[in-house]
Amino acid sequence: MSDDSPRDSELAVDLEHALAANEFFLVYQPEIDLHTNGFVGVEALLRWRHPSRGILNPSDFLALLESTGTIIAVGGWILDTACRQGTEWYAKGYRFPVAVNISPTQLRRQSFVDDVRRSLRASRLDPARLTLEFSHQVFDDAQILAHLGEVRELGVLLAIDDFSPGHPPFEELRHWPVDIIKLDRNFVTTTAGDRDDDIASVQRLVQEARSLHLRVIASGVEDATQRDHLRDEKVDVGQGFHFARPFEAHEIDRFLEDFALFSGRPL
Repeated sequence: MSDDSPRDSELAVDLEHALAANEFFLVYQPEIDLHTNGFVGVEALLRWRHPSRGILNPSDFLALLESTGTIIAVGGWILDTACRQGTEWYAKGYRFPVAVNISPTQLRRQSFVDDVRRSLRASRLDPARLTLEFSHQVFDDAQILAHLGEVRELGVLLAIDDFSPGHPPFEELRHWPVDIIKLDRNFVTTTAGDRDDDIASVQRLVQEARSLHLRVIASGVEDATQRDHLRDEKVDVGQGFHFARPFEAHEIDRFLEDFALFSGRPL
């Protein structure tokens, strides 16, 4: 969406009040181990319950969050909320991390490391139960790279989102503070066939990730064919509608109960 349109101008005004009006909420999409079928984590995803337009996804307003600077306040709220929810699940006996997307604008802030530290302390969440996801482009900024290094020293896991072969090269990853790579959903879709070059592409990627001790997560897994292909090529974790849609927190609780019941696996 272009923020020059009247519709976008109206939405930008609405954004100024959305956080104070408690119109934002989080949903959590499960992540499933492709080899054990175990539940291994969730990704927190932002939604906006707009009073007249209904439920909006970030694609409808993320550019406006960035251009208006509202991303700072909203991003802080997301981090605080996800950390508190992670602690609630931990108190119920669940042992899995919560992943949160972080924007370059947040990462550039001088206070970013302190912001993460405060969220962890306020929620009492174990840093090892928090994963921060971000685009690989942020590594072009030396200040961001330094911030990520400090956050990782706290024990927080770091994940490159929307990863595809060659972007960035694995040679660069050797020098960056990274624990996880999340395969771009477009890459997952295009490599779900049986073509030799597709299979080789995934094999090389996983082998290179293993050499750097990186975990590989595939996002956007939509069917059993994709799941089986990724599992055969030793991708660690899958996330997508084939496994589960994003749920609100109370729905995740029910999902976990059903998952443990039918899988026979402790969580």
